[in-house]
Amino acid sequence: AALPDGLYENEAYTDGFDEPIRLAVSIRVEGDEMRLDYDGSAPQSERGINVVLNYTAAYTTFGVKCAISPEVPNNDGSFRPVHVAAPEGSILNAQHPAPVGARHIIGHFLPGLVHGALARAIPERVLSQGADSLWNTQITGQREGGEPFTYVFFSGGGMGARESGDGLSATAFPSGIRGVPAEVIENISPVLMHRRELRPDSEGPGCHRGGFGQEMEIGVRSPSPWVLSAMYDRTRCPAQGVNGGSPGAPGTVRTSSGKDLHPKRQQRIDAAERVILSLPGGGGFGAPAQRDPAGVARDVTDGLVSVERARQVYGVALTRTARRGEYAVDAEETARLRAETTPPTGDGP
Repeated sequence: AALPDGLYENEAYTDGFDEPIRLAVSIRVEGDEMRLDYDGSAPQSERGINVVLNYTAAYTTFGVKCAISPEVPNNDGSFRPVHVAAPEGSILNAQHPAPVGARHIIGHFLPGLVHGALARAIPERVLSQGADSLWNTQITGQREGGEPFTYVFFSGGGMGARESGDGLSATAFPSGIRGVPAEVIENISPVLMHRRELRPDSEGPGCHRGGFGQEMEIGVRSPSPWVLSAMYDRTRCPAQGVNGGSPGAPGTVRTSSGKDLHPKRQQRIDAAERVILSLPGGGGFGAPAQRDPAGVARDVTDGLVSVERARQVYGVALTRTARRGEYAVDAEETARLRAETTPPTGDGP
């Protein structure tokens, strides 16, 4: 995709640890050269969420490539015109001895940050923000026989939508890591996956909706307490939409008894307790009132969007059909709802 010369800027916020962290990028395009500078991003942290410059450069160039030339095989020459800089001592160019063990929590946000800037030039080529940061879950405890164990698994929330379609659900982008099936987790560890499903109403509404997050209810086959080491984000700063698209739902971490848990701490869990992970949804693309009503009806029939949300957010009225659980569009009522919510166009009264 050709990019016109110019300066394209964007900012985004991540949950951080104790307070949100600002990420800022400016992209200057001059002829065949592109310079991306993260000046204005937060300073490095005392927590292990810092990113070193080579990791910053890797996820930056990946984001650029996804937008401009996803069909071109990776090669050294295609990256030579892309120059990446970040201030020394910033969270994207951390200096020794800053801890960097959980660098993905920040680094995975960079492709979305880059796409948000490029949306001003090539909106048809970019993604809305998604869950972005991979959710890493580490569980430590004792097996039923008393032997110690530690198990780690990875999960993805919803991807952002794009001009050509909806975001993918429960898909880890930009990491590309696949989720582990519940049967495998339960076979090789004492972890029990009591429930795992797509999270209804978590999508970012839009002409093309964001992907749905997933929800898991987990426990451990053991009479002893266990420890959850959480490394999660987008619990305070949801994925934003593009071109009028709405944000996805933020993530939550809580026990089955209703106690909220910290998304980035080690926490002791009672043996009989379960933990519910509700992963964030992706942002939408375009105005929700422009979504094809048939697509809304399909999501409601699939149990992914509630009837109330269809009406209030998308302006789509539905009726039950003779087939159990299936919904059809009430075209007349939908037209009335959308006429009430769609702003007038043109200069006249």
